[in-house]
Amino acid sequence: MPVWGIFVAMMLLIMGLVLLILGAFAAYFGSGKVRSFGAVLAVLGIVVGFLSYVLRKPLNIQLSAVIYNGFIYLISAIIGGVIALLIFLAVLLKS
Repeated sequence: MPVWGIFVAMMLLIMGLVLLILGAFAAYFGSGKVRSFGAVLAVLGIVVGFLSYVLRKPLNIQLSAVIYNGFIYLISAIIGGVIALLIFLAVLLKS
């Protein structure tokens, strides 16, 4: 799999998911214009998610592999960030 293909697939997948979640959140908890913007963002998230599914063949990638690798990368990034934060707090509290 080419690196740029994985990059584009991951970017589209995460962007669609985040737009869907934030749009639903804004549509549910917002008021007035924010509700309508939230609904538009949620629909845009669905469209981008569908686009990432459609583009998997021209990009020559397996979407399941991208999702699995992205999950592994996310978990490792969170664990690394928490360890770094704990080291920072330990140094800060010792001084």
